[in-house]
Amino acid sequence: MRLYPSSKTKRSTFPPVVFLVLLQLFLFCQHNPEPLPRLTADDFRPNTVLVPAGWFWMGSDEGEPDEKPLHRVWVDSFRIDVYPVTNEQYLEFVRETGHRKPRYGNNDGCNHPLQAVVGVSWDDAFAFCAWRSKKEGVHYRLPTEAEWEKAARGVDKRRFPWGEKKPSPRHANTKLKENMPTVGMCDLGTSPYGCLDMVGNVWQWCEDWYAPEYYRMSPDSNPSGPRQPTRGGRVVRGGNWVFLGCCSGSPAYALRCAQRNSFHPNIRKKSIGFRCVREITEGKEAS
Repeated sequence: MRLYPSSKTKRSTFPPVVFLVLLQLFLFCQHNPEPLPRLTADDFRPNTVLVPAGWFWMGSDEGEPDEKPLHRVWVDSFRIDVYPVTNEQYLEFVRETGHRKPRYGNNDGCNHPLQAVVGVSWDDAFAFCAWRSKKEGVHYRLPTEAEWEKAARGVDKRRFPWGEKKPSPRHANTKLKENMPTVGMCDLGTSPYGCLDMVGNVWQWCEDWYAPEYYRMSPDSNPSGPRQPTRGGRVVRGGNWVFLGCCSGSPAYALRCAQRNSFHPNIRKKSIGFRCVREITEGKEAS
């Protein structure tokens, strides 16, 4: 099929603008053979997936010093949110409890109902978990750093939640943007257990205090970070939408499952949100 008429063919009667639109649609379809899913708010209602008990490889011998050494860790079974907590979910908590609103609730770049809530401190996230626990009658909390990493990478030492393939916009947010993405946009970024937006959306608060040398002395079963508060603050995971390339120069490097960071628990940054973990009663797989 010819895209442009030859000198021997009759000149097209299509207006130039129409022709350009058709050409762009043709090229788009060639590069995007699979349409993005059409998602609604109902797709992001609180939902969890099971991460079964077992060993996995945590950390990296090829990353930053605080990621070393690569070591084997046992984690008990738990359930974790498929997506980070959204503005819609968090504002329900605010309305019912009178808790303070997120810091950027009036910022049009990050206050869409289906964007991950940001501008919340560690204590805000902790309070949300307590409210949700009471509301649903089961215990929610923030994930430990080990639980977060296992949920992100599974048991095969993979670099990214989806495997070893270089990230594309269908896997994770890979470019600095003025507005943060909504959750669920990167449909190819699913972790081995079914979590989305583990990397490239928001940093996510974890339960642990941070220590750069912790991996060198952590227990091999259910590690939960230093017992006492540290100057490093609380752990955050999941290379976020404004961090990409800021320190490493490479979005792919920042999106690795082993990437660690931390902030003071009182800080309310535009790049930090969270997701919840649901504990499982011994001997039962909570649905």
